[in-house]
Amino acid sequence: MLSLSDRLKALGLQIGASSLAPRPPRNEHPIEAVVGGRLQETEFGDAFLVERFIPAEEAHGAAPLRFPAAMEKLAAWGADTRLALLAPERFVFLDTETTGVWGSGTMAFLVGLGRFESGGFRQTQYFLREPIDERAVLEALNRTIAAEDALVTFNGKSFDLPLLKSRYLTNGAPHPFTGLPHLDLLHLARRLWRDLLPSRALGDLEVALLGVLRTQQDIPGWMIPQMYIDFLHTGDARPLASVFYHNSMDVLSMASLLEHLAAKLAAPLEAVGHHSELYAIGRLYADTGFAEEAIGVFQSTLSMELPANTRYRLVENLACLFRRRGDYEAALQLWEQAATDGHVYAHVEIAKYYEHRAGDFTVAIQYTQRAIQLVEKRNLPELERLHWQPLLAHRLSRLERKAARRAI
Repeated sequence: MLSLSDRLKALGLQIGASSLAPRPPRNEHPIEAVVGGRLQETEFGDAFLVERFIPAEEAHGAAPLRFPAAMEKLAAWGADTRLALLAPERFVFLDTETTGVWGSGTMAFLVGLGRFESGGFRQTQYFLREPIDERAVLEALNRTIAAEDALVTFNGKSFDLPLLKSRYLTNGAPHPFTGLPHLDLLHLARRLWRDLLPSRALGDLEVALLGVLRTQQDIPGWMIPQMYIDFLHTGDARPLASVFYHNSMDVLSMASLLEHLAAKLAAPLEAVGHHSELYAIGRLYADTGFAEEAIGVFQSTLSMELPANTRYRLVENLACLFRRRGDYEAALQLWEQAATDGHVYAHVEIAKYYEHRAGDFTVAIQYTQRAIQLVEKRNLPELERLHWQPLLAHRLSRLERKAARRAI
């Protein structure tokens, strides 16, 4: 009786691995030979890292790397007073390069960190030579980031931090980010330059604001995941030199952008700025409790040549600040100007002033009636008309009742 192996051979199937082609040899260009680096021993294996020190006098773009002289406004924006109190060396600039969108399997194969220290700025990049090194790299990060640190990222709140936390969870290890102050510069960049710059991507901000021009060694971010996958298959690390350069430039530019933002927020009127940028800074001041500074910025911006819609929003915000501090005379002047330009809200604010502050119901009724006429005659969007009509009708009815009671 034929054995099972004899039957398989009779069908033309090969038994064992002797007939298989040998695995192609891995390329003789390991990561150590391409980017240098060293191994850091951990209880979970060795973590591979690359270090670079940038002296304080070395420029990144138009200016040397330096920590902001004043962090008060940025701390207010970040809603964490610790950001204004920590020493420069406690700030960790963090950026990751990942394997792409693999769902829960997405890994950060390169984690770049930067810190200011005496005499300059030190970068450390942690790299996964093999996915099995992940636990060792995460442990090395745990040793690097302390409970007294603060994080600075660019889109880190939405991407880098959630990804790293998930990798720690997958590996059954606690992450080092709990309770750390965190400044995500992307959200602030969007707020300040949404109306000024066509793109708020870090690479575009480098060119527009920092004077940074990357060399031809840089590559688009969308190419990076596949380059790492290719490296895992071939062992040829030479293309990854561009990935390390890309990550390094991102970290350096975050440090430069932090200083640029802090300087802008500390003294927005020192250099002539675009009206949209100044208006955005004024709004940020108002929202973070710096009302007097906001008034100063708004008043300076109001003296510039402005588009009609920007002037309308600026006057509305400035009048609101005057009202909050009790300067109704200044607020009334702005509302009257806006009412002359045909803005419904200004008529309503003036009516409120005469009703509640001056006690002149007749004038309050007049401005409410003018507002009703504007809503009826102007080609307002339907939603805006539906918003104003019942409010104004209710206000007019109440004012007429008050005036009638006073006349008795």
